[in-house]
Amino acid sequence: MTSTVDTSEPRDFDMTQLRHPREKVALTCLVIFACLLFVVVGAAKLYGDLLGIGVIFLILGGFRYLFGRIFVAYVKVNAMELSDRQFPELYNIAKSFSLKFHRPLPTIYVMQDSAWNAFAMKIASKRLIILQSGAVDSLLLKGNMSQVAFVVGHELGHHYAGHLDLWQRALVSFGSWFGLLIGLEGWHQRMCELTSDRYGQACAGNLEDSMRAVCNMAVGAHLASEVNIDQAITQWNAHRSEFFVHLSSFGASHPHILCRLNELNKNR
Repeated sequence: MTSTVDTSEPRDFDMTQLRHPREKVALTCLVIFACLLFVVVGAAKLYGDLLGIGVIFLILGGFRYLFGRIFVAYVKVNAMELSDRQFPELYNIAKSFSLKFHRPLPTIYVMQDSAWNAFAMKIASKRLIILQSGAVDSLLLKGNMSQVAFVVGHELGHHYAGHLDLWQRALVSFGSWFGLLIGLEGWHQRMCELTSDRYGQACAGNLEDSMRAVCNMAVGAHLASEVNIDQAITQWNAHRSEFFVHLSSFGASHPHILCRLNELNKNR
């Protein structure tokens, strides 16, 4: 099955409707509990101790920035940047989506890597999306641009939903320093992924192809088109309440794949 993506000028998207309803709840809970723990720790520590913690934050932040810039420099000269002259069909999909949101388009690269993956990142004020060839190649070989659009839209969603903005990253990083909050941090990250799946669906413009794109992560590109979606969701509902399924999610940054299918299915 081959799908195309409409890159004309349709109606604008309402970003408030694309955010998963539990994402803000998760972030609020993380911030509240982090602040409460900070008050407790602050009451038990001297000013010098707290100052030292602040210095550690600055040092670690500096290292993170340095290694991030080195990685971006590597990508610039080892991957291919999308433009109207370089992979124009992929570029136009991303560009049309950014226009619908009236938001600037991050710099997008295609990079050789066999993993079925893509990711968004922000270093200083520079926004990037890395599409790994393992994901792009498998979808293009099937001629399914709609599924490619889902992958691109998902990563754009992380940018446009504010997941990489400094204030949110600082709040989440602050909360993650408290080991007791690792479960809340993971919960928030998983809700961000579900929000970005909604962006991916909006970009693809096709729920079926969006769900098939997610299936690629479970069974690979060859079998994804043969997955019985209803049976997969039945499988999820049969196991979702099990203790060890919950335990395997604790602190995880991404939802289970069958959970993602179930959440997308709610948009029918």
